[in-house]
Amino acid sequence: MNVKILVNHKNLSEVLAAYGIVILADCLGCGVMRCRFTETPTVVGDDGVFRSMDFEFEHSDYPSLLERVAALDVSRVDGKVTLTENGNEVLKLDWFDMGGFIGDKGNFSKADKLDFVTLHRDVFVELSRVPDNAENLFSLSMDAESTNYLANFNLKKNYIDAGGVYDSSDTDVFARDFLLLVALQSLRSVMTRLVNDGSIVYGLATQWIAPAGFFAALTGVSRKRLEATVKEFGNYGLVLATAKEVA
Repeated sequence: MNVKILVNHKNLSEVLAAYGIVILADCLGCGVMRCRFTETPTVVGDDGVFRSMDFEFEHSDYPSLLERVAALDVSRVDGKVTLTENGNEVLKLDWFDMGGFIGDKGNFSKADKLDFVTLHRDVFVELSRVPDNAENLFSLSMDAESTNYLANFNLKKNYIDAGGVYDSSDTDVFARDFLLLVALQSLRSVMTRLVNDGSIVYGLATQWIAPAGFFAALTGVSRKRLEATVKEFGNYGLVLATAKEVA
């Protein structure tokens, strides 16, 4: 089955969300067969963002994958937030214990991480259930009436465009955010470099490739490369900025 999801390739969080799909499928033992990023005519998503690339991948049964994600149990195992299926561990999430998280570090440190992960899983499940929305999955969001601690990954437009004015009142949670949580666990080195160096060059695999090569392209040599940077706001944390293409 061939699946296409529109991606803002200049938003590293959306690129990582694409990797989240590959990681989650592999953890569930029904891996993606091959994948790539491809250019597509520019469209405006439900969130008002222009997208001109697809994340395209082949999977034996994508609807079944979504059903299995919906059935995952989110619980604490030995003090760690863990995704389990039928009592078997699928993925343990502790990336938020690393230093320098891009987010509201003060408030996020006090948030209940089990509730945090459960909320994002539930939003993903709710918004991914509509087959007609498959291509627009990354642009879909819903108001969760609670602080979205991942908002700083979502290119805070008002912050960047208004000369550094940060609004932390955004409560929209995107469907892609749960996939970002999964990717952050397996790609912690990417985020560590971004936080420590202030920027990172990432690559997009634009030819059909197996998952191993897809991961190698992210931080290796590829035809299409972009540089993502972070901006500081006050003493609280970092905000992800729009990436720029590099030679």
